[in-house]
Amino acid sequence: MTLDSTVLIKKIASLLAGATVVALFTGLGAQAADRQLTGYVYSPEVSQANGGWNWLENGQPYTGFRYYMGTYYWFVNGVRQNEGWRQAWGLTYYTDQDGRAVQGTRVIDGTVYNFGEDGTYYERPVQGYVYDGSAQNGGYRWYQNGQLFTGFRYYMGTYYWFVDGVRQNEGWHQAWGLMYYTDQDGRAVQGQVPMYGTTYDFGNDGTYYLRIPGTKTATTPGFGGAPDVDRSEATITPTQTGQAIQPVVS
Repeated sequence: MTLDSTVLIKKIASLLAGATVVALFTGLGAQAADRQLTGYVYSPEVSQANGGWNWLENGQPYTGFRYYMGTYYWFVNGVRQNEGWRQAWGLTYYTDQDGRAVQGTRVIDGTVYNFGEDGTYYERPVQGYVYDGSAQNGGYRWYQNGQLFTGFRYYMGTYYWFVDGVRQNEGWHQAWGLMYYTDQDGRAVQGQVPMYGTTYDFGNDGTYYLRIPGTKTATTPGFGGAPDVDRSEATITPTQTGQAIQPVVS
């Protein structure tokens, strides 16, 4: 055998090896479908988005939510979708910039939303004292069934007065036909409170309303120096909390 023929044989062997490698890589994409793989699979033949990783079910691209690495992701034709709104099972969800379904309260495009804290992830009405980025009281407002609330609400051991969700600080307030006063931090006061040269009695029994000193008899606006206020029905908001202020009038 001559040198030329030896070189030729080596070249043929090299070409055959290269062809084998090409064939292997060409067939790699087909493996996912052929082997009916399920999960987050490297399958660039399906899509090269997200680094070529796609969600397959029995080798087929999947659309919907799937649980992966501790949370849920949304896929469309196998491709993980990132930030955006999702609809599934008649409910609404939101996925963040990394494609993960969010929980808790989130401000999205200037509006606050509630996705719960119980591992269910779906949107529900906003409730309670929630950060929504508003201009007052550090960006917090009180929501009730998704609506900005007006009236008293129990929070952190005491009662606060809200108007259109905004906590009101020092001032007089009227509810259920009774008079109340909140301090500079917005908390309903109790006990004997000196104001404007007069001592007012708000009781010490958890009812907070203004009364004739030393009794449980509620005052009317103007009594003992208390200011007149709007007594229209629009200002009287009944409580809906289990820890309501319970006025006791004798």
